[in-house]
Amino acid sequence: MLAMAVVLATLVGGSFVLLEAYERQLVSSLDVSLEQQVADRVGLLEGGGSKELLTTVLQDEAFVWIGSPDGTVTAQGGAIFPLENPVPDDIGATTNSALLVEERKPDEIERERMVLRLASASASTGQVVLAGAELETIDSTVNGLARLFAIAVPLVTLLVGALAWFITGRALQPVGAIRQQAESISGTTLGERVPVPTSGDEIEDLGHTVNRMLERIEHHDVALRQFSSDASHELKSPVANIRALVETGSFDDPRWASMRNELVGETDRLAALVENLLFLATHHDEDRSPHVSQVALDELLFAEAELVGATTSLRVDLSAVEPVTIRGAASDLERLIRNLVDNAARHAEERIEFSLRSDADTATLTISDDGPGIDDADRERIFERFTRLDEARARDDGGTGLGLSIVAQIAAAHGGDVVVDGHPPGATFVVNLPLAAAE
Repeated sequence: MLAMAVVLATLVGGSFVLLEAYERQLVSSLDVSLEQQVADRVGLLEGGGSKELLTTVLQDEAFVWIGSPDGTVTAQGGAIFPLENPVPDDIGATTNSALLVEERKPDEIERERMVLRLASASASTGQVVLAGAELETIDSTVNGLARLFAIAVPLVTLLVGALAWFITGRALQPVGAIRQQAESISGTTLGERVPVPTSGDEIEDLGHTVNRMLERIEHHDVALRQFSSDASHELKSPVANIRALVETGSFDDPRWASMRNELVGETDRLAALVENLLFLATHHDEDRSPHVSQVALDELLFAEAELVGATTSLRVDLSAVEPVTIRGAASDLERLIRNLVDNAARHAEERIEFSLRSDADTATLTISDDGPGIDDADRERIFERFTRLDEARARDDGGTGLGLSIVAQIAAAHGGDVVVDGHPPGATFVVNLPLAAAE
């Protein structure tokens, strides 16, 4: 419809311009002919030419008139005879003039007031020479062309509309195929992809974009299913242990004191697991907007170091900690440091070392322990959810397998990263955070 409207407006406007230009061209050609006839008659009149030569008319619906300025006729010829003085006020100019004329046709004579195109000139003899022609011929020619346009313009507009509809439909067929395939994809068929045309245009880009989106959704769905499966598996163990202890124990059992400690331990483990799962669930939303403020990382480190020193026999080295403040979510950064410190405390033999420094735009936090270390093959894997290493990092050491995954997620959310140097003795975790981490 838009294409038809544009074409119709263009053709209508062009038709009016063309008709106007064509009419002017016809009138201009007629003026040249009439003026030439007048000039020839003036030359003949002044040279003593015969009356027949003076009054010969070169076209139909025209006349030649020779006479005095007062309207007295000396000679005239043609099919049109003026019945009133045809001499214009402005002799020498070519103008329109409405005159009462007598038009002689083969079978009849008509009298009417007719608009004529007149060219005039004065001869040296004092007489006036006029050549005139009827404008109705030009009008009929222009009107005929206008009628042709009136038929052709709507037909061309309809043809363009049909052609635009056909071409657009053909061009959008791949879009229809993409839409049809997209409608058939559900949560159980995320592995399917939409057809991509090889047209090299925006529709091909659309197909690739939709398929990339489906890949991201599929990857997210697989990760979510794996996470749900792993979470269910991890929750089964503490829940089963608690149930077994409750069903087999009683208050008058001599072993109740040790069983109570086991219950507390399993409950703490379950609470930690649920807390970590809740954190991952609430922090998965990309639209989440945490409260951002100035966070003193050195104060968070000192607080965690004091807690480790009070609850364990490990030596804590804070000599390399410098005052560093960044912009970020205080609660998330506190959890990042706590998870790293808890991990180091679980695996350290005698000591934990802390380091914190900054350069022009980056804060670097380092936490090291003197435990068994991490093999090169496990450096990336330890940041995956529910990952536990085979040596010295089993389930019974108190870990949930989520702490380091949360560390990596928080670091990435603040525009940074975390890496590990796992060579024995011990393991060293290095966190790099931009000083303007979160805006």
